[in-house]
This record gives sequence, structure tokens and C-alpha cells, in this order.
Amino acid sequence: MGQNLALNIAEKGFAISVYNRSSDKTDVAVARAGKEGLGEKLRGYHEMKDFVASLAKPRCVIILVKAGAPVDATIAGLCQFLEPGDCIIDGGNEWYENTERRAKEVEERGILYLGMGVSGGEEGARNGPSMMPGGSKEA
Repeated sequence: MGQNLALNIAEKGFAISVYNRSSDKTDVAVARAGKEGLGEKLRGYHEMKDFVASLAKPRCVIILVKAGAPVDATIAGLCQFLEPGDCIIDGGNEWYENTERRAKEVEERGILYLGMGVSGGEEGARNGPSMMPGGSKEA
């Protein structure tokens, strides 16, 4: 779903950086963007550090990772490179108690956090997802 959302954002005229733990998936997204005429808008990174460095400050990172431990691992990795005032948007449709816990953990570092339900599946992500964010007013 992340690839389709990234393509949707690029198609709307925004430059977007993408990263996936599986670098082959990053390569597939970049190749698909090229085929769809979006290659100038979508940039792929194989290292999380380089991905975060590519973002304008304050940074906003949307993560679409399977709920559970993979989300915690991704957030821990991002927190190594994010700075106070940056924001993580978790689009993994997570249990609310986990969302609240993660928000508290990252906010201790000055990082903002939004939990965001995403509805519409792969097709919705590409053509118009329903996104339901929630979190602090600052985020």
C-alpha cells in the first residue's frame, strides 16, 4: 500500500522520498514511478539515514508498516535520525493503546506523532484513500 500512496502523492505534484526495509521494494517503486512518468517526483533510498536526510525540515514521515513489532522497529530506527519538531505519521491501522504508547515514547524526544487509519486498500491508496489521522494539535 505504501508504494501506491507514494505514487498518488507524486502524481499530485509533490516530491516524495521512499524507503523500504526490503531494498528491492524500493527499486520496484522507483521503476514503477519512472514507467508512470513520475520519476522526477519520486526518489528511492536504500538506507534509512539517507532517506531521512533527503527530507526538508521539519520532516514528516508516513509509515505504512504491518502493525505490531515491525512498527516499533521502524520507529526506533527513525528516531536515530529524526530531530525535535519532526513528525511520524503511523498509517498501520494499529490498536489505539499501541498508538498512544508510541506517541508518548517519541514525544519524549520532541518528535510529533499521529496515528492514521487508512482505508481503501491498494486501489484506494493509489487513487484516493480515506485517511483518518488522530493525535496532538501540535502534530
